[in-house]
Amino acid sequence: MTGPGDERRTVVPLPVASAAVPPPVAAPPVGADAPVRGAPGVRTDADADAAGTATATALATADPLTRALASPLAAPESHPPAPPAPPPARGPGGEAAPGRGGPSGRLPRLRIGTHAVSPAALARLSPTPLPAGLVLGADRRRAAVTIRLFRPEPTRVTLVGGVWAGQLVAFRALALGARIIVLTADPATWAGFGPAALGRAADRVEVRADGRPVPATGTAQQPTLIVRDLPPGATRPAVPGSTTPGSTLRDPATVGAAALGAWQAELTVLRRLDPGTAPALRDSDLCVLQRLSADESVVAAQALRLPPDSARFLQVMADDMLTLVGGGTDRHLWISQTSVEQHLLGAPRR
Repeated sequence: MTGPGDERRTVVPLPVASAAVPPPVAAPPVGADAPVRGAPGVRTDADADAAGTATATALATADPLTRALASPLAAPESHPPAPPAPPPARGPGGEAAPGRGGPSGRLPRLRIGTHAVSPAALARLSPTPLPAGLVLGADRRRAAVTIRLFRPEPTRVTLVGGVWAGQLVAFRALALGARIIVLTADPATWAGFGPAALGRAADRVEVRADGRPVPATGTAQQPTLIVRDLPPGATRPAVPGSTTPGSTLRDPATVGAAALGAWQAELTVLRRLDPGTAPALRDSDLCVLQRLSADESVVAAQALRLPPDSARFLQVMADDMLTLVGGGTDRHLWISQTSVEQHLLGAPRR
């Protein structure tokens, strides 16, 4: 018997395909103090709880096949529980470790081992020496070819080639922090080189055409490169301590061959090699050669005592090749221009 204020609620069993449907199970009566239902079509929390209880009761009384088929629909409003959070990383003393850990929240353990070697094996361990100095190019193995242009003692280099090669060496010397002093009778060729290379006032590049003496100053922090641009027909002035006679031409590049000091280098650019300029090759620590003509190769072979094959090769070198003679080894290399050098100097040429 139910009172006039009581309600009876019937739960419709879940539809299951090709399975026996259990008889309806009546839900317990709801008292007069039951919460008020929401509007039609609006599902409240009480409705969700009641539906979940009725579904669980129906599944509990159904046969195993029914439960297996209806289990995915048992809790339409539920979500799988979140996995438990990993425990926080702890330090050696049990305190929380600072910083982030790995995906599991734990920091990997640091393992430091020891290795015992004999003194003889330790003596064979040495770092691989890397080339240092001014980079001129790369050899056939594509290894960098460098020259030690600036040293505690003076260095004299003679370049047989065009002004383009001389400006390339001067530009790369600026990258080493050097100060450049150009002595030439053709200042128009070097005009604008300093501002173009440095991007500002040429405070480290000075072009002289008046034959003033060059100060013998240079430091390891700022070495000095003296470029003597000799025109065709001129010879380099006599080097102090050398028996080679100097030139009598009053050319700025042939005047003032003062003794070089520490951290100073002199680059003599011979635009044309002839018997009058050949002594400059013998008085130099290093000779840099571009492609030579037949007459020039004969003079170079006599002055540097080159074998016939090397003399012939000097006539067929490509525009982007240089030959180094001196310093204990003779090497052929390819100039590796950067994009900045190509924009400033253009393509290799003589």
